[in-house]
Amino acid sequence: MTAHIRNGIAPAGQSAPLNSAQSAAQHAVDVQALSRRHDALLRRRAPWDAAWQSLADHFLPTRCRLNPQVDAAEEGPMLNRGLVDATGILAMRTLAAGLQGGLTSPARPWFRLSLDDADLARSRPGQAWLDEVANRMRTVFQRSNFYNAMHTMYGELGTFGTAFVFELADPQHGFRFIPLCAGEYALDCDATRRVDTVFRRSAMTLRQIVQAFGLSALPETLREAARRNPEERHNVIQAVYPRENTQHGLADASRMPVASVYWLEGRDGNRHALKVSGFRSFPGFGPRWDVAGNDVYGRSPAMDALPDCRMLQQMGVTTLKAIHKAVDPPMSVAAGLRSVGLDLTPGGVNYVDSAPGQSPQAATPLLQINPDLATARKAMESVQDQIRKGLYNDLFKLILDGRSGVTASEIAAREEEKLVLVGPVLERLHDELFIPLMDRTFECMRELDMLPPCPPELAGRRLRVEFVSLLAQAQKLVGINAADQYMALTLKASSAWPEALDTLNVDHLLDNYAESLGLPVSLTRSPEERQQLRAARADAAQTQAITDALGKGVDMVRQLSQSPLSGPDGKQGSVLDGITRLLRNALPGGIARSEHTKKAQATGQATMAQAEQHDEPKGAKPEEHR
Repeated sequence: MTAHIRNGIAPAGQSAPLNSAQSAAQHAVDVQALSRRHDALLRRRAPWDAAWQSLADHFLPTRCRLNPQVDAAEEGPMLNRGLVDATGILAMRTLAAGLQGGLTSPARPWFRLSLDDADLARSRPGQAWLDEVANRMRTVFQRSNFYNAMHTMYGELGTFGTAFVFELADPQHGFRFIPLCAGEYALDCDATRRVDTVFRRSAMTLRQIVQAFGLSALPETLREAARRNPEERHNVIQAVYPRENTQHGLADASRMPVASVYWLEGRDGNRHALKVSGFRSFPGFGPRWDVAGNDVYGRSPAMDALPDCRMLQQMGVTTLKAIHKAVDPPMSVAAGLRSVGLDLTPGGVNYVDSAPGQSPQAATPLLQINPDLATARKAMESVQDQIRKGLYNDLFKLILDGRSGVTASEIAAREEEKLVLVGPVLERLHDELFIPLMDRTFECMRELDMLPPCPPELAGRRLRVEFVSLLAQAQKLVGINAADQYMALTLKASSAWPEALDTLNVDHLLDNYAESLGLPVSLTRSPEERQQLRAARADAAQTQAITDALGKGVDMVRQLSQSPLSGPDGKQGSVLDGITRLLRNALPGGIARSEHTKKAQATGQATMAQAEQHDEPKGAKPEEHR
């Protein structure tokens, strides 16, 4: 995504309108040169026209407008009456609906915004601003006809291999998406093989032309016709192409980077333009399903399924003929009934004279037909299944055929194979449709002042879009199976070798998993927050361990002090006293101090005994005196 974040708001950047000061730009544009270029692009597209018409007949009957005549029906060609089997039309409908639900589902987020700096995108201001911008963009898509236009475009993309849609934005009408039909447009590419030019031809009544461009824009020869017959139809051509030597930042229609010129097809209209305006960026998107070489137009899966679809129509016609012959066989009628006639309706009565000796037979079946309808239906079902597979219907079905009796690993392998087949198409759509769409939508919202104020630290950063649709996630989840197997193997090995867990980087594993699942960035914590939580958890665990150790020590001391123990000298004490004496003896000089202490205690006790005997009254017992 090439959009940059800016603090300032530029003036409204939708198509620059034509005013009186720019009226000279109408005559400055060489309409005849543009008309010649349009004819050249139509000649380059001519080989594709017959293929598009055949594809439309079998897959998308109402989306091909190759008839340039102004008196043609506005709704395009009628339905193909030659179709006897609608498998191609129904399969294309499933393909369009599957792409709609798998890529741009209106029921769930299918994109998210990020920055070129991943750390800045995970910051609080960055996350809040990006989430708000993404929510406003989703609101813009919901309130416009975006999802209807995408469904129409997916059908054309799967049928013709090329589609085109305009994105217009202005303060009056808001955002509008205009998908074009095959045959209405002619495309051209730049040096990088990206679509940058489109010529569109559409039939309009004079009343519509006057409403869109004004009466003064019409040539003199048509102004009176607009009053007399306002429903008269004319072809109007619009050319949108990049200008050379443009000046960015100017709102002048003749100097915008992308020109938009309207004129009437024909001799009178080629003299001057109906309207000259411009855009700051190319307002359309022309994705291709697959491109070969330097081709401008793409190839589609319907082109691969077209032979099967044609064969299915022939098989259907043949089967119907067989059924008709079996039910209503050709008859052999007597020549004498030519003048009378024969009633073959149910319950009809016919009077016939029989020849002598013969039974009356007015009519007999000429052929006895007994078609094998079961075999015919089985063959047709095989071709129908081939058409559905060619249009990826089995990829978008929730329940695959023949799942009973199939293991989960086999089902996962089948899903991976289908996703690998559609992977290149998704990458091309991301490159040619969705990334330019997000760029232009962001720029239009910025110019219309529809974005929240940008934090200063995000100014000048480049936005990055990440697609989290069902199909985009499925592509990423194909590679997650390897991560699951690696983690399962690591956990299994850790039961025998605990050091196996040292090889697993849990942070990177979970970050990659969250990114593959398309989870918002706000659901995961930044590395700094993780370090803070782990440090706090380690401190709390250390404090708890010290507290538990102290509690256990106190309980042990209490138990030791309450446990009785008899010493070597026969004195009673506690286990704690004994441990204390042992610790004293274990100290340097502890034994000598112990002997000295014992002698001092013995001398002291003898002296105290003598003193007590000297002071003791005669006739008194020592025990009573004490």
